[in-house]
Amino acid sequence: MNTANVLLDVETFGGLQVKAGDTVLLERGARINKPWELLAFLLLNTDEPVTNEQICEALWEDDEVANPAGALKNAAYSLRKQLAAAGLPADCIITRDRQYCWNPATPVRLDVQELFALHREGMEARDPQQQLAACRRLLDLYSGDFLPTLAGRRWVMPKASALRQRYLSAVLHACDLLLGSGVRGSAQEVLDICGRALLLEPLSEELYLRHFTALKQLDMKTAILNHYPIVSNLFLDETGEVLGPELQSIFRWAAEGTNTVDDIHQIQRDLDEATRDDRPIRGAYFCPYEVFKHMYHMVVRSAVRVDNTVVLLLVGLQSENGQALGKQETVRAMLQLREQIKNTLRKGDVFSRYSRNQYVLMLSVRQAGDTAVVAERLLKSWRSCGASSGMRIDITSGVPDPIV
Repeated sequence: MNTANVLLDVETFGGLQVKAGDTVLLERGARINKPWELLAFLLLNTDEPVTNEQICEALWEDDEVANPAGALKNAAYSLRKQLAAAGLPADCIITRDRQYCWNPATPVRLDVQELFALHREGMEARDPQQQLAACRRLLDLYSGDFLPTLAGRRWVMPKASALRQRYLSAVLHACDLLLGSGVRGSAQEVLDICGRALLLEPLSEELYLRHFTALKQLDMKTAILNHYPIVSNLFLDETGEVLGPELQSIFRWAAEGTNTVDDIHQIQRDLDEATRDDRPIRGAYFCPYEVFKHMYHMVVRSAVRVDNTVVLLLVGLQSENGQALGKQETVRAMLQLREQIKNTLRKGDVFSRYSRNQYVLMLSVRQAGDTAVVAERLLKSWRSCGASSGMRIDITSGVPDPIV
């Protein structure tokens, strides 16, 4: 076999696939044994020398291996044998300074190297159209996560993170180029690009900003009104943060003038549909923080007329031992705390998520001292629920200045 014409083709996105010419040596999705992992490691670390000890640590990590050097030697022998049988040169893997490495004289096509080259072109080319073309090719190349079956390996994780960041920066740059063109078809392409990227990064506010900007360019107000509350609640539940002012501005643009009707009964029916799932209405009203601020101004103005006092309570979730709460633990406990607050307060009370581990409550009472009863009732409710183990809630109160 003429080895000069055999090109090794290695793809890593969406799974490891290895081809020698037209011969598939490793199918994407197949189990990756140590020889194939060694190939991936050597090809992805050609820029800097690595010792055999580093290779062993990467491939076997904390596994108990009686003879790591021998295990590495066997993996290298098996890999050479399989590659040579497929037509690759016998010296495609060499030892340099007694360390294994890929022979730079042996040509190989590696999708990771292509992605880096396309990223440079997409960011640095003088012609915006050339930038856009490079970004499009990069997005096609990134067909899935980097080496997903090895995602837990310590040597894979930093590389996967770096590659994902380049993918996301290419997504954002391509979207900006398309949105800047003002062409309707370009906005539709942005929706397609963002839709795929959001499957990988569902909590990227920058992606949602491009997504909603494209919807605005397409004048898709109904889609914005339907989708924005879902995204807003997702961010509140997962991060405790509200969406930024640019996204809020797009939502307000979509909301303006979308419900122009002459029939008051139609408005009543719309409001009825909005609350039907919660009937009979029980407990306090939970809303996004931006809505909470508007309701606060309305309630404070009303309280002045009827000689009531508006009191704010800040309810914070804390660990009993003072350690930081994990993400999943916080999400679960905050959802439970939300139910406790809702069921403890009155129907006319309003509350909102203020931060990652805090809720802000608004109570309209006769006198500020009445809130002590509410706070004690909430503390008792929290202590009695199953989610309170190892966690406590801290409650602080304040009386806002009157709005003149």
